[in-house]
Amino acid sequence: MFKSLKLKLLFYFFIINIIVLSVYGVFIYSTAKKGVLNTTDAELKMISIDVIPDFKKDSYENAKDIADELIDEFSIEPLFVKIIYYGKKSKKIVYETTSSKEYKWLFNIPLNEIGHQGSIYYFDKGSYRVSSMLIFDKEETRVFIQLAIEKNMDSPYLKQLYFGLIIATPILLIVFLIIANMLINRTLSPVKEVIYSVKSISANNLSSRVSTNKIPTEIKDLVATFNQLLNNLESSFNKITDFSNNASHELKTPLTVIRGEIEVALKQDREIQEYKEVLKSILQEGISIQNMIEQLLFLSKKDTTELHNSFDELYLDELVTDSVTQMKKFAAVKDIHVEVENIIPLTIHANEILLKIAINNLLRNAVIYSPKSSYIYISLSENNKEYIITIRDNGYGIDKEDLPFIFERFYRADKARSRKDGGTGLGLSIVKMILDIHNYTIEIKSIKNKGTIVNIKIPRN
Repeated sequence: MFKSLKLKLLFYFFIINIIVLSVYGVFIYSTAKKGVLNTTDAELKMISIDVIPDFKKDSYENAKDIADELIDEFSIEPLFVKIIYYGKKSKKIVYETTSSKEYKWLFNIPLNEIGHQGSIYYFDKGSYRVSSMLIFDKEETRVFIQLAIEKNMDSPYLKQLYFGLIIATPILLIVFLIIANMLINRTLSPVKEVIYSVKSISANNLSSRVSTNKIPTEIKDLVATFNQLLNNLESSFNKITDFSNNASHELKTPLTVIRGEIEVALKQDREIQEYKEVLKSILQEGISIQNMIEQLLFLSKKDTTELHNSFDELYLDELVTDSVTQMKKFAAVKDIHVEVENIIPLTIHANEILLKIAINNLLRNAVIYSPKSSYIYISLSENNKEYIITIRDNGYGIDKEDLPFIFERFYRADKARSRKDGGTGLGLSIVKMILDIHNYTIEIKSIKNKGTIVNIKIPRN
């Protein structure tokens, strides 16, 4: 019915208040009516008692005379009287007299034959209140006096109360709605603050978060969920941004090289062999671009939780052997020998594809940064705390000052050689990310122009 939460709350509050005020008004008015009725009953009892001293005990009284006397004495009009003499032995009415035959119907009420003297009962007859009181209890006869007067339901007090309630109810309702509106605005103010904070967040400040300070518990979970959504969005946005920035930055060099090679080749006619050399150079740059894009996509698309869920049991010794077999073909181009130095049978719980990518990248780096006709050794061993994959080469090595930065994206210790050998500066960052996902550690020791030793440490537990 209402899309606004505030309007819904006000509407429900309005309905509830109408019901409550109506019930309360009816209760107040009914209580007042009952009070007026009690006053009428007390008046009837007082009049009935006042008649007793003036009553003739030895003869029948005339109801008309009694009524006239009471009207003169109490100034109550109309007032109707009925006197009944009831025979104890015959158990019948011996004599009765009524002050008005026209209103005789008012006294068609039960007679309390077994009541005690002074007992009085009240009855409603239309707009009249009727009382019946046993005033004398003689040896043979019981005397009852019955009085009827109008109920004072049209008294100024009841009228004033009725109109007071009619006027006060809508006024109170308006006051309550104003108060409710103020309370709702105050209650919803944290929601408005959240909305303001959300609107201030854009692609330029995705790191901003909605504060949970002074936020009611009922919407704190919503804010926390939204902040988590922002975390996911920021992570995805950063991945896209990194991919775009890194790709655009890294593609400049190979594309420039390709363009330069083509421009030089087209300046003049050349021998077929020279064109072949140009095409080989372009092909090498194309392969470099392809490898770089694949690795960039890998870094930007993978989700850590998704990767954890893909862990399975695998034979690590077989995985290492497969990687060596694959790398031997790649190393054969430079006449480099990749040998398994030592290996133990081992079963672990990990992501096979990712772990193979990490080992392949390390072996590929060892091949790229080793001289021709050299040797690369890989082994799988263990100690009391961990299993260790060791890759050892006699390559160019890494300067000591470069070691802390080798896991950063696009970092190259020797940029000229890296570009020439097809490196993208992304291999080790991918290795580090994969090992972090598995909670493995990597340790690299290197001496310039002597070689490098890489240890992957896998906890036994």
